[in-house]
Amino acid sequence: MFAFVKRLFSKKKETKFIDLSGRNCTDEEYNRTKQAQQEEATRLLEKISAQGQDSLTMAEKEFLEKFSKSSYAQ
Repeated sequence: MFAFVKRLFSKKKETKFIDLSGRNCTDEEYNRTKQAQQEEATRLLEKISAQGQDSLTMAEKEFLEKFSKSSYAQ
């Protein structure tokens, strides 16, 4: 019983996540990175809408491809 109560009040370990680049990160880092990735995807989609898909660089196309397959896109 004491062990149960002790676990309730003990400092919890931070949950680790894996970001788009494959590195481990904290919940806060994951959320910050996720938001930045979503903003970049939105910017690129707006660029496609305004200028067409041919206006994207190879790096931008690769980013969108990787982003679309990630959990960030959901």
